[in-house]
Amino acid sequence: ADQLQQAREFMFAHPDNRAAATYVIPVVFHIIHDYGVENISDAQVLDQVAILNRDFAKLNADTAAIVSPFQTIAVATDIEFRLATLDPDGNCTNGIDRVASKRTYNADDGSKLNGWPRSMYLNVWVVNTIGASGVAGYAYYPSSVTGAGLAIDGIIILHDYIGSIGTGSPFRSRALTHEVGHWLDLAHTWGSTNDPGVYCGDDGIPDTPQTKGFTNCPSAAASQVCNAGVVENYQNYMDYSYCSVMFTYYQKVAMHAALTSNVSDRDNLWSTNNLVETGTYTTTPSTCVPVADFNGNRTMVCQGGTVTYTDYSWNGTPTARNWSFPGGTPS
Repeated sequence: ADQLQQAREFMFAHPDNRAAATYVIPVVFHIIHDYGVENISDAQVLDQVAILNRDFAKLNADTAAIVSPFQTIAVATDIEFRLATLDPDGNCTNGIDRVASKRTYNADDGSKLNGWPRSMYLNVWVVNTIGASGVAGYAYYPSSVTGAGLAIDGIIILHDYIGSIGTGSPFRSRALTHEVGHWLDLAHTWGSTNDPGVYCGDDGIPDTPQTKGFTNCPSAAASQVCNAGVVENYQNYMDYSYCSVMFTYYQKVAMHAALTSNVSDRDNLWSTNNLVETGTYTTTPSTCVPVADFNGNRTMVCQGGTVTYTDYSWNGTPTARNWSFPGGTPS
């Protein structure tokens, strides 16, 4: 934690001292599912990655709505996310890993199955429900998952907060942007609690003013709660206002500090060697052999009854299928 704070303080003093023009981060989505709605499509995941890159590059059209005190400090972060095309063993992957498990329900850290090395990938686990009431997703600061915490490092999030299509929606599609902010050492704008609106707090970022935090979208005038005449940055991705559209300049600097620190291996993710090893050095997609997977609509049936099987093959596009059920009709 001290190392990370030192890195942040150095970067605040030397904000242009970047190690890379753009920090590319390899990502893997683990879909923890029970063959239900949480087993979201590849298209929904790809939509989420596009939204993530749009938000971090400040290419979202709704930046036009940023209120005047923050227009000049809303920035592109120079951080990019790419789905892995090589898994930890060097095998072809589309960056989407599907794991059938009942742990998709009431999920917690124990649901973070089949995690890939955090020094190589940002792990995102997608689940049906999360045990903690009212939680859409959560992530840990780098300083919270050093040592023994490496197995739970990453982001866990509900399936209907992924992307804007399928089970997702445009309204919820910025949740992962928020959680990646935490993963890169950003606090909520009011500080390190989950309780906005309780008190006026600070996040340690020089250009985000003291704020109480919001659970809805106020007007600029209504946001001046903590200090008279000071508009609070309720449009920040690290708020709960659901009208979030921006990161600030010094939030960008703080995330770069996290990425250049060795705390929880963030500094290896964007290295050239790691991008080559994860197949993310270029954006050329891979064509992988599908992983065969199917599920039946029932597991027990009386003689003469019927079972419907559905193809859930993943990691590529099947071009042919062959199956056999000896003694069945059809066999």
